[in-house]
Amino acid sequence: MAKIFHNVVIKQVNGRWYACLMFEFPDSQAIHPGTEKCVGVDVGLHHLLALSDNQVVDNPHWFRASLTQLRILQRQASRRQKGSHRQLKSYSAIPRLHEHIANQRLVYLHKVTTFLTHEYILIAIEDLQLAFMDQNKHLSLSSHDAGLGEFRQLLQYKAEEAGARVVAVPPKNTSQCCSGCSDLVKKDLSVYVHDCPYPGLRLDRDVNAARNILNLALNNPPGRVGQDLTWPTGACVS
Repeated sequence: MAKIFHNVVIKQVNGRWYACLMFEFPDSQAIHPGTEKCVGVDVGLHHLLALSDNQVVDNPHWFRASLTQLRILQRQASRRQKGSHRQLKSYSAIPRLHEHIANQRLVYLHKVTTFLTHEYILIAIEDLQLAFMDQNKHLSLSSHDAGLGEFRQLLQYKAEEAGARVVAVPPKNTSQCCSGCSDLVKKDLSVYVHDCPYPGLRLDRDVNAARNILNLALNNPPGRVGQDLTWPTGACVS
């Protein structure tokens, strides 16, 4: 495949130097290597992902796992003599730790999205507006820790390259509706199990939501309740 080299960007981040090479690749028809399987994906803070085929991807909580170390570094830096070499050294360790956490998150999300786009031909997700989570004092830390916006961005461009489709559906009542009978089964956020007495369906609430998401994507045309987020050719950047 012919490619055109445009330029290179040299940058320094936390004392390390990086060279970013920029290439332009021609559009090509992507051929999906996997099966014709479809999946609904519910993203959340309890589980990172829950799939409609009962698979669950746990949230490693990268940032929360490093909070103790981060607080020690911040306390250590604040107690040292202002402007001293030791204080500057302590302060420089803080952004390096944040960079390490971000790299852990990115590598993990790359693995998850690569699996999804190669295993499934259609991936249904909720059309979530993450601003409400980021502005909520109870949810903002968990939202940033999970990297939900980064997950969606990676999923879209990888699906385009793999020849898969990503469809976003409205999130209204996906957690409350029963995927078996479509009745509303009200649950608080503290309830992690969906239990509907009519079809006798009992399963993880996030898996139930993922099944509802997939049903919305399959049973309704795009433009009404499902919005296609991918194109049939290579990744589109505008």
